[in-house]
Amino acid sequence: MVYLWIHLITWVVLLVVASLAIFVSDDKISKISMMVARLGYIFAIVSGAMLFSYAYQENAMQTIIKVVLGIGLIGLIEVAFAKKKRHELNVGFAFVVIVAIILVGLFGIHLAGGYPFVH
Repeated sequence: MVYLWIHLITWVVLLVVASLAIFVSDDKISKISMMVARLGYIFAIVSGAMLFSYAYQENAMQTIIKVVLGIGLIGLIEVAFAKKKRHELNVGFAFVVIVAIILVGLFGIHLAGGYPFVH
């Protein structure tokens, strides 16, 4: 299941580049990281759409929750990026964003039944 791997790798890349964009003080690195994160959204949305029907058959309610959490996570990351640009981002909100990325990713692994780590 190649789409699952793309989705998983995108999650890890998103965690790294969002962390860089949020925590690095260099504006150039931060801006590049934001652009890479936005490109990652596209990969996550496309690979997630390809995985949707399989996951929906296995567990419809959790799949819908994951979709909502994923869309909400993109919004939360964008709020953090906007706050960073306006120099209004505080450390507490930044950590909330990073923890949210981790939790949504772990929920996705749970939804996939632990695959590819268990199988």
